Amino acid sequence: TSTIVARDPKTGSVRWAVQLTPGDRWGFDATNENILADLTVEGQTVKALVHFDRNGFAYTIDRVTGRILVAEKYGPANWASRVDLQTGQPAIDSAFAPATGRAVVGVCPSAMGMKTFQPAAFSPVTGLFYVPATNLCMNITPVPTGFTPGKPFLGATIEVTPGPGRNRGRFLAWDATTGTIAWEARETYPVLSGALVTAGGVVFYGTLDGWFKALDATTGRELWRFKTPSGIVGNPISFSGPDGRQYVAIVSGLGGPLAGLGGGVVGLDRVTKPGGVLLVFAF
Repeated sequence: TSTIVARDPKTGSVRWAVQLTPGDRWGFDATNENILADLTVEGQTVKALVHFDRNGFAYTIDRVTGRILVAEKYGPANWASRVDLQTGQPAIDSAFAPATGRAVVGVCPSAMGMKTFQPAAFSPVTGLFYVPATNLCMNITPVPTGFTPGKPFLGATIEVTPGPGRNRGRFLAWDATTGTIAWEARETYPVLSGALVTAGGVVFYGTLDGWFKALDATTGRELWRFKTPSGIVGNPISFSGPDGRQYVAIVSGLGGPLAGLGGGVVGLDRVTKPGGVLLVFAF
């Protein structure tokens, strides 16, 4: 249903629900994480839920009432022009809406989502959210299909292509109170690593071509990078060791849906390897 649902933990009854992509003809779903934070929106402190949806819109929602406070694109998305804050309905562009017997070319984002399983991070120090993202579009052709238990039920053929600018990935800092990008780093390949931001003002993430990077959380300036033995789709973590030092760890190694990305990751096999390696750094 592509819906965020809030339930009473004691009774299980629905408190509120917000549907993000009604009738979802693009395969976006609404499976990404929800980040809870207390934010100041238009001068009011709000117990907020922030969600970076696969459909390309970032939502700031009052988590008590379910009211949408902010809904803005955090990257190239053309399937809808905007979201009505009162109704939650996206203004769908029919030119990019798949229909029976009609192929659609250049829909952004792709069915993989502008952000997929990789988690974003929030810093109460900077007040910003850090988002690993793709920059992929797609050509989608609906085809007749039937349901077979245990087999994928898609009903379309999908060709994934690089998005505007030809870079296939992005890593960005997002202000959820205004719905604006604070800064952005472009990447050659989709960023499928999770984000880690520290109290010291450093944000870490990895790339599909094997770079583990540290950026200034306020400005986005690159501070450090390390070439790992393989591409990164894992999530960095930080911990204190018994020696009192702070450590950052990351697992490199490709896997998951990469084989199905088509044109979006052509040439990736020439710049990295799939083997899994755990790396731990002391800071």
